[in-house]
Amino acid sequence: MDWSNAFERRLGNDIMTPRFHVFLCGLLAAIQTVAASEPVKLSTIQDEDINESSGIAASYTHHNAIWVHNDSGDKPQLYLVGTNGETQAVVNLRDADAVDWEDMCSFSVDGKSWLLIGDIGDNGQVRGKKKNAGCCLYLVNEPKVPQANGRPKISWSIAAKIDFDYEDGRWDCEGLAVDVERKEILVLTKGLPGKSGLFVMPLDLQTRHQHRTAQRIASPYIPFVTALDISPSGRTMVVGTMLNGLAVTRKADESWKDAFTRLGTAFNLPPRKQGETICFDRSGRWLFLTSEGKNQPLWRMPVPE
Repeated sequence: MDWSNAFERRLGNDIMTPRFHVFLCGLLAAIQTVAASEPVKLSTIQDEDINESSGIAASYTHHNAIWVHNDSGDKPQLYLVGTNGETQAVVNLRDADAVDWEDMCSFSVDGKSWLLIGDIGDNGQVRGKKKNAGCCLYLVNEPKVPQANGRPKISWSIAAKIDFDYEDGRWDCEGLAVDVERKEILVLTKGLPGKSGLFVMPLDLQTRHQHRTAQRIASPYIPFVTALDISPSGRTMVVGTMLNGLAVTRKADESWKDAFTRLGTAFNLPPRKQGETICFDRSGRWLFLTSEGKNQPLWRMPVPE
């Protein structure tokens, strides 16, 4: 997404006012802040076709690799990229469209690996109006890519399409995650502080065609959310924003609604041209991050404690 144009449409000149700056200072002061260990640049993503990295997810099937998708304008396809920056395969998803893919996540249930891709961008809040396609999620059994030289292209079927509406209107969204322990899909919308919404839907791995209504469970004061993920344990959520990162921890006996009643832990993100991605690795101890643009770094950093 072009942030400068989005700012102009969404905020006008409000972001330049002293009142807005005072609000942000107060917001950041109210959040517990930690200085995480220095991020490490693992490599540079070399694929010229990856020019707007908008969603990433750790692979549970292929070691030392992540899945990447572009922002709006690309085909419905995923890139399997090694942590060395080299593309290992390109996967075209059958029976899927790519209106405005904004995030993805990976998870494992009973030893089976899954991907969930979010066609959830709606900067103009027009999804579902007239002839515009509504928001949807694509559930995919994680592709098993045969080892081969070069950059093989394969075709892969989706396991399910999940059409959904928000219970309280239309929202632009760039954050998608799955909590395996609670069997929930969560989306965190993008907006001004106090306007963002954390919504939840049930995770159903069996039904091929689904329609859901996303239920709002929190309205956190997190401005300009651009990415989201939940650890494999289901206990830690990380939020990427245009300003910094935020980690929120959920106790074993509570919901994410309860977890968001406590302060999160803010942490600095590595320098990125236009960062819209964040994900846990398979161990849940590290985070991967990329940026929009060609030949951008792949970063790794520890999860803040």
